Amino acid sequence: MLTMKLYTKICFILFILFVTALAGCVKEEQFPVIPHIEYVGFATAKDITGKDSLGAVTISYTDGDGNIGLFSWDTIEPYKYNYYLKFMQYVNNQLVEVKPVDSSVTFNSRIPILTPAGRNKNIKGEITMSIELYFARQILESDTIAFEIYIKDRTLFKSNVLESPLYIIKK
Repeated sequence: MLTMKLYTKICFILFILFVTALAGCVKEEQFPVIPHIEYVGFATAKDITGKDSLGAVTISYTDGDGNIGLFSWDTIEPYKYNYYLKFMQYVNNQLVEVKPVDSSVTFNSRIPILTPAGRNKNIKGEITMSIELYFARQILESDTIAFEIYIKDRTLFKSNVLESPLYIIKK
């Protein structure tokens, strides 16, 4: 009887040591402190006439120090935007930037704070931003569009610039 209790205790202690050793082998993902983005996709929603009225651009991101995102009070340059989107159209066999008529209108946007709690600040995920194609299609000369996108973190490190494939929208 005594041997059985001792055997059970020894097995329990060995099990705990095994689990602890195994947990120590798990590596945390490590990303560079400069944000990196990749293109995921583009989707549209149509209005009641069947024309594309809303677009959604999705990118994935990684960041080693987790400082992507702006606080609500960060509203003055260089912290006014942290998601930069250049809206392009295909005209005369080349991509040309779409410039809104009103210079105060922009396709740039703000990513909210994404910093994780805890010791490990490495983050990765996806961000989807919407574009109101209803208004944009009124100034488009072409039905073929594309995007150039980059982000900045709070240290103002700029990610890589990515280019989307060409998309044909119904305007």
